Amino acid sequence: MNYIEKQYEEIFEEALNDSLEKGLISHAEDFPTFIQNHEDISNYYVMDKSVISLMVSKVYTAMTSVYESDKIEYAEGQDLDDLGDKLGILRPQATSAEVECEFTLASILEEDVNVPAGVIVSTSSGVRYETIEPIYIATGYVTTTVMARAVTPGLDSKITAGSLNEVVTQTSYSLSVTNHKNSTGGSETYTDDEYRYFLMNWTKILIKGSLEAYEYYFANVDGVDDYKVIPNWDKTGTMKVIVDPGTSTQLNSIYNDLQKTVSQATEDIVMFAPVAKPIDIYIKVNVDIDQINPYSSLEKEEIESRIKSAILIFIDGGYVYDSESETKVWYNGLGIGEDFIPHKLAVFLDEQISEVKDINFSLPTEYISILDEEIGVSNNVVIEMM
Repeated sequence: MNYIEKQYEEIFEEALNDSLEKGLISHAEDFPTFIQNHEDISNYYVMDKSVISLMVSKVYTAMTSVYESDKIEYAEGQDLDDLGDKLGILRPQATSAEVECEFTLASILEEDVNVPAGVIVSTSSGVRYETIEPIYIATGYVTTTVMARAVTPGLDSKITAGSLNEVVTQTSYSLSVTNHKNSTGGSETYTDDEYRYFLMNWTKILIKGSLEAYEYYFANVDGVDDYKVIPNWDKTGTMKVIVDPGTSTQLNSIYNDLQKTVSQATEDIVMFAPVAKPIDIYIKVNVDIDQINPYSSLEKEEIESRIKSAILIFIDGGYVYDSESETKVWYNGLGIGEDFIPHKLAVFLDEQISEVKDINFSLPTEYISILDEEIGVSNNVVIEMM
């Protein structure tokens, strides 16, 4: 028999009907109608019934919690985590963003520079990253690029290009730091519904080489913006994995993990970074339609700058203002294999730049097809203000 929770109103009505049938309260008083109309009832017996019905409804609430606690479809919070623990599928926790850092010496030295991993760098707002590779600069050179990972997991540690500007850890060398690209990856702990999806597919996740096993693995990886898994890409038993951004360090680490924990022993895995497909934009924007006083040239320059920034964010990712939460949130930009559609960009600009009244695309004139192994990246962006 399926358990069905009863609410206070149902319990109270059943109690009153039972009392009416047994003659314990008068039919003439028509208590159900009074209660339904929220009228005052001066009857202690009925009030006692109401109190008891309320207590029984609370018991039903507790019974429902117990009933649902061991069912994946209904369990929440810790109950869901306990189920996952029994199945060996833990809730994916917040992952950390990663970014390429360029370190520069103040001057050329007559010795190699070798600083172990673990150097802390920071933005002016205090977001900290830690290098996960040694900083090595050969004699006669002044710069090198290494990967760094956000100290604090989650979306709040994602940063845009040029944000890193301080080397916090004291070293024997005079080093400056910057990042030429946005950080990648970084996500919050999975919600109950997101986690529930994995638990509903736990049998598939535990099968090595299944697409669900790959999906669960990537839910727990730091620094990954997007990925695609292409089975049998060359022949049976081959698997192509495309990872964004796909730095050499990242690809090597993920490859080793997949071989150890995800793939079958006979599976042939190849790892690639997505192929960048440059996207050129030439648009004409009108901001003066329906304006009593047209914008000045200086005002249009400022609007143009904001439009260009928004276009770069739409393609490459970055922070945008969310009107609902009234805060800045991270926008991922185009993913692997995601086509560039001018209409979607126009809608995005309309949402982000309130001054925009009309947009006409001179380039591209239609959507740009992005293959499964490619990712769109911004190239030349030209804006003509009308």
